Amino acid sequence: MSKERRIIAYRKAAEAMCRGEFTQDIPVTGNDEISHLGKSLRKLSTHLQQQYHKNQLLSKITLESNLNLCISDVLNHIYESFNKFIPYDRMSLALLENEGNTLKLHWVRADYQTLKLCTGYTIPMSDNNLKEIIDTEKSFIINDLESYLESHPESDSARVLFEEEIRSSLACPLIATGKPIGFIFLSSRKSNTYKNLHQELFLQIASQLAVIVEKSKLYKKAKINKQLIEHKKELEQRVTHDALTGLLNRTAIFDIFHKQIARAKRGGFSIAVIMIDIDHFKEVNDSYGHLTGDVVLCEIADRLLGSARSHEHLGRFGGEEFLAILSPCNKDGALKAAERFRTAIACKEVYAENEFIPVTISLGISVSTELDTLDKNILLRKADEALYMAKNNGRNCVEIAMDSKNK
Repeated sequence: MSKERRIIAYRKAAEAMCRGEFTQDIPVTGNDEISHLGKSLRKLSTHLQQQYHKNQLLSKITLESNLNLCISDVLNHIYESFNKFIPYDRMSLALLENEGNTLKLHWVRADYQTLKLCTGYTIPMSDNNLKEIIDTEKSFIINDLESYLESHPESDSARVLFEEEIRSSLACPLIATGKPIGFIFLSSRKSNTYKNLHQELFLQIASQLAVIVEKSKLYKKAKINKQLIEHKKELEQRVTHDALTGLLNRTAIFDIFHKQIARAKRGGFSIAVIMIDIDHFKEVNDSYGHLTGDVVLCEIADRLLGSARSHEHLGRFGGEEFLAILSPCNKDGALKAAERFRTAIACKEVYAENEFIPVTISLGISVSTELDTLDKNILLRKADEALYMAKNNGRNCVEIAMDSKNK
């Protein structure tokens, strides 16, 4: 390609970038100064495209909050969106309490199951360097947690994270209207994970999250006092939860189902539905009575709920059937979750009325594979068919629908 044609191509590429059109189709031939310019334009196009994508994701945080979604929905959006730019295996949100003397974990999500530092865990501000982070309003990197523990043996939270096989951590303060309100943490199971380039993006995420958290807190203070909150929760519990098991009732789990389908369509990810049925439950009622049957139902509900993750929603579908909505979730994730539920029930007998009663469950899975399969009726029908297969295959097992499309 001639010198003149290359210069014209580079000019067009630069003009396209100004319009927000980023392309790698920039010709580079030869080894002269003009060719070096072409290589630089390619790098610039890649960099601008990444920055554009980051800005889009940041703007989606604001959009999610403006749609009046709860904090956990915004955090799930962050967790699902930013791992292309910042590596992490775990993310958590902790808020200051007790006049700033205590830090309490309010939300945790990880891509592994052995969580030890869980929601509700409290950390004294004297436990580590968090006070210094708040004072400087800067993020803090630990890239060798083992060495950090050697120099800070009093840090209980660092010790528990190390037991989770975490080796690197990035902590960022949440500052709203000039006042510290908490922290957001990213953690990795690899050493030397975090670089200075990760801090800038993380600070931008934290600044937006701090505004959302503070807005939520101010709204609660302005609208309702403690007694009204408790009364509201009691009413919500009655309206949305099953009176016997305490799980979400059919109406409430279907409401979540509809919302997660809409969210999946916006975000372009798949969701999974798991239909769960207690094996031979009629025999339990016939042999031990309906009161004992109720105890068995409640115990199974408690075990299912105790083994569920933050993005897994459980409800009572009816009788001895339960429904789980997993969003976002692919086939592998659904199979792991279903097996986790099955094991939680089969691992030990249920003790009721001085009897140890062996109980198992069968599970049927359907997963949305394409946009047109993000449909409540299709997913439920396929999950029910898979559950029927599990029953026919001897019970106490998991089956997955081969295809969630309506054939």
